[in-house]
Amino acid sequence: MSDLRIFVIEENAEFRRLLSHHLSTRWPAAVVQSYDPSVSGPLPQSFSGAGSDVVLLGDAVGRGDVLEWIRQLRRTPRFPPIVVLGSGGEQQIVDTVRAGADNYVQRSGMTHARLVEAIERALALRQRNAELPVSGSGSGSGPRLAGLPGYEHVRTLSDGEVASVHLARQRASGRMVVLKVLRQMPDSASEKHFDRFLQEYELIARIQHANVIRIYELGIADDQAFIAMEYCSRGSLKRRIAEGMGEDDVWRTIRTIAGALQALHAVGICHRDLKPTNIMFREDDSLAIIDFGLAKQAAFKGGITGTGAIFGTPYYMSPEQGQGNPVGQRSDIYSLGIILYEALTGRKPYDGPAAMSVIIQHRDAPLPRLPPELVRYQPVLDRMLAKNPADRFQGIDEFLAWQLPTAAGRLAI
Repeated sequence: MSDLRIFVIEENAEFRRLLSHHLSTRWPAAVVQSYDPSVSGPLPQSFSGAGSDVVLLGDAVGRGDVLEWIRQLRRTPRFPPIVVLGSGGEQQIVDTVRAGADNYVQRSGMTHARLVEAIERALALRQRNAELPVSGSGSGSGPRLAGLPGYEHVRTLSDGEVASVHLARQRASGRMVVLKVLRQMPDSASEKHFDRFLQEYELIARIQHANVIRIYELGIADDQAFIAMEYCSRGSLKRRIAEGMGEDDVWRTIRTIAGALQALHAVGICHRDLKPTNIMFREDDSLAIIDFGLAKQAAFKGGITGTGAIFGTPYYMSPEQGQGNPVGQRSDIYSLGIILYEALTGRKPYDGPAAMSVIIQHRDAPLPRLPPELVRYQPVLDRMLAKNPADRFQGIDEFLAWQLPTAAGRLAI
């Protein structure tokens, strides 16, 4: 876009020069106007932005409230897209978007690619009517990757009621990423789901561990929110269990998952939906725990239909979670025990024609027994799958300290 017109509202002269450099590098013929609110004060109420294609708004606006600035600008019909250049945390992102901003860029660590992507996404608002739904959906009610110009859609991985998950290619870096996109919801529901979506990002972003999924970006574009995370190309633990795993490989995998849970629990996070499909493998064969999709009890309640269909989660639920009681670290340990049994034997310990029958088995059925050739795992499995949480390992540290008995003629791992 050779004649791009950009209006910059920013009081820091050095930061304005940095922005001008980035803008002229990407759009050499762009017309950039700057406005210093610390010198010139608030914009006049009559300012319509009609001469600009996009407005870059710094969050320090003459010591004024950036949210009030956004609301004032948004009162003008057909005002250009607004990209906020912010120095706050996730809550500022939420507040500015709710006030009417179209995108948000963190000032600290801002890169050329991130700034350009944010502006391109904002400009894509002008193309809204030309956008098509992903995956051939004709309803137009689902998320649209056409509103995320920094990414090229490859395929849709899943499409839920609240969010959809897509494999995409990031244009700036060329790397494959997974995009979790918040579905557009009615106004009455959008704020609740957006808060949960943001909370999921905040949880994962707090964890720096080799076996927890890496998050690249929380983005706001058009009327969508999305999380960009790493793509694990070698599939899930579910597939490996189906193919058959040696017991040494199983035990190493379970202990690696436990190490990631240890990092989660150390900062007060319980996964609450641990299952083989939420354990993914990277290209280098290292594993990563995924899907911190919060509100798990609400999702579970919606997952049992009138016909009692099972949507996966009840197979791995602890007795207390299945009964709707509070859950903690010991509930994750129970789910890990179910995974251990399934990985060793190739089958789930509790099964049934309806979700409730599986839940009842978790509560009332005898502890599952391993075949004779796997008997050395029975004591640890019994501790992990105890019906009463007080009888389980009380923390991951205790589990990791467990010494697995040696098998005949070989050493324990």
